[in-house]
Amino acid sequence: MMKWIVGVDLRHRSDGAIKLARWLSERSAERERCELVGVHVVEASQMAALQRFDPRPAVLSRLAEEAALVVQNAGAGEILTKIDVIEGRGAAHSLESACIYHHGDGLIIGRKAGAQEHTLVRLGSVARHILHALPAPVFVVAPDLDESALGEGPIIVATVPTDASLSACNFARALGERIGREVVFVRVVTVPEDYAHIYWSGEALEAFRAEFLDRAREQLRDWLAANGFGDARYEVRYGPEVGELVAAANLHASPLIVTGSRLLGTFERMLTPSTSSELAAHAPCPVVVVPPDHRGKLAT
Repeated sequence: MMKWIVGVDLRHRSDGAIKLARWLSERSAERERCELVGVHVVEASQMAALQRFDPRPAVLSRLAEEAALVVQNAGAGEILTKIDVIEGRGAAHSLESACIYHHGDGLIIGRKAGAQEHTLVRLGSVARHILHALPAPVFVVAPDLDESALGEGPIIVATVPTDASLSACNFARALGERIGREVVFVRVVTVPEDYAHIYWSGEALEAFRAEFLDRAREQLRDWLAANGFGDARYEVRYGPEVGELVAAANLHASPLIVTGSRLLGTFERMLTPSTSSELAAHAPCPVVVVPPDHRGKLAT
């Protein structure tokens, strides 16, 4: 039995996450039961302010009622029946601790920005901090997720032919088996043209690109075969990585995208943007970010 920890936000940022949790649970039912545990975190500073006028038990009781109402309004009241209200120093840290305490197989959380919303802050502080720590696979979902927009196509998994992608690939395949979906392994490359467009003719540049992409396909095919994915569907796309992965998901009517993470430190993120965080922040469909060393039930 799988167990997913669902972050419940009273500001409705978690509405999409709750809907996705229900969707996953319904599609897992015929194969293996899926347990959902809702967790709402009240930070210590918030609790201190709330206790100025009400006793702590009354505050916790009211928060539990509000969290249950959020879940009910998102249509998951009959599935997500257990909701813990916990006090912690920070929401991100408390959700990570709840995942460990409940022996959860992963987290399902919301982000700040809607699927088509144009805003500077897209992940929000809680999602950003959880993706930095990545204690387990994390589903990141837009708050306005429309379940009817979860396509009937395969799962897209962002793939680089190195060991860093293995956990994400194994997770995606196992998740696909659980919910009855195929998997398409997608590698995105950008041709290192540098100043070639100045010195080469248009025909020469096109030939160079074609040759580069052919090598990338061969590398991906051989890597997949060597790691037990020899019969898998795969494709190589050219362009900006996040944009091409989203385009692939749209083309295949994919319900979600799975990606690995390099677990970059703060300084490394300043030098090299995190593809997994960028994807989780901007993709209109749910994104699952998998730790590079994940060895959970789904990945085995």
